[in-house]
Amino acid sequence: MLSIGSFSLVTGLSITALRHYDDVGLLAPAYVDPDTGYRRYRPNQVDEARLYAALRRLEVPVDAMRAVREHGVGAVLAEHRERLQARADSLTSLIETVDRYMEKGLPVKTRRISQVTIVAEDLPASVAFYRDAFDADYHEEISSFQFGTYPDDDFFLLTVANPQSHPWQGGPAKFGLGVADIDAAHARALAAGAVEIEAPVDRPWKPRSSTVQDPGGNHIDLYEG
Repeated sequence: MLSIGSFSLVTGLSITALRHYDDVGLLAPAYVDPDTGYRRYRPNQVDEARLYAALRRLEVPVDAMRAVREHGVGAVLAEHRERLQARADSLTSLIETVDRYMEKGLPVKTRRISQVTIVAEDLPASVAFYRDAFDADYHEEISSFQFGTYPDDDFFLLTVANPQSHPWQGGPAKFGLGVADIDAAHARALAAGAVEIEAPVDRPWKPRSSTVQDPGGNHIDLYEG
């Protein structure tokens, strides 16, 4: 039989790892001297240990290694790949957030309105309108149009009232949206199917603004800046 030092050399597992795998019941030595506590391994354990060494380099957790005997290496690796992909997706999202912060600066958290509920008598028409007029994405699972990107300061939900997910007895709403170019945004809204309530106008007490009506009868005040 091989001493733990020799077994470590031929398998690529450190002595510390071998002792840990013994303690957790993953890879027990063939014999432990009752007087000295020295561990001894048989040559036919080398291949199993080398497999664990390879999985360890891939950061496969010990609990997953235990499943190799029952489910096989392929199944364990497939499950581990899913974990790695989820980690990669999370890191990608984090990197994208860092990039936005580098470009726009860190957001300063303040109290602000981040959701408004509106009426949409014709949902497909409203989806097309807010998409074409304001580049809003409609998320059916939350019955909302999304502006901006969470968690940035421009994130805003425009929720569509419906009896199932967002019951609301109110009528058409009136709300405001900030836009970079009021004249261009006003014209784009009209082209997308809005009704003009008030053309862009300058007033001394607020930014240049206008008002349009969406296909559901909701009034939208557009503010420049």
